[in-house]
Amino acid sequence: MIPRWYGADPVWTLPFQRDARRHYGDEITVDLRRDRLIYRHSGLEVPGRDRTVPVTILFEARPLYDTYGLAARDYPRVFADAGLESPHRMPDDGLCLFYPGDPPDRRWTAEDGLLALLNLTGDHVFFETYWRHTGGHRGGTWLAPEAPHGYEGSPR
Repeated sequence: MIPRWYGADPVWTLPFQRDARRHYGDEITVDLRRDRLIYRHSGLEVPGRDRTVPVTILFEARPLYDTYGLAARDYPRVFADAGLESPHRMPDDGLCLFYPGDPPDRRWTAEDGLLALLNLTGDHVFFETYWRHTGGHRGGTWLAPEAPHGYEGSPR
């Protein structure tokens, strides 16, 4: 018997999303397709922003993007504020939320759950907003610790 991929397995998804559903309720929608699990948040409240910021989180059974040796469930693609200037974005405009070479206690993992990922996303969007308001690529301030871009363990 072929095991079901984690994104289609309620044993994984129900505990993963439990706290986020309790906190946000209907603000979160789920779209499960064959090999993709997509969470959408209708709009996170972000300090310094006039409007809420919608967020899309994509998990794939077999990602086409580099997971840098991490399990796919520990390296989803997270999208918010598409196209805005940021020093911490992936080539596909996904948010660069953590350094994949850090140990698990210094980065988000699926065991932390969806609520923790949404909280991390909200913080990241706030940091981007602050960075843009303080000068962006012309000397803007990033309020959190930063890791170098690129990953030594990458086959690139």
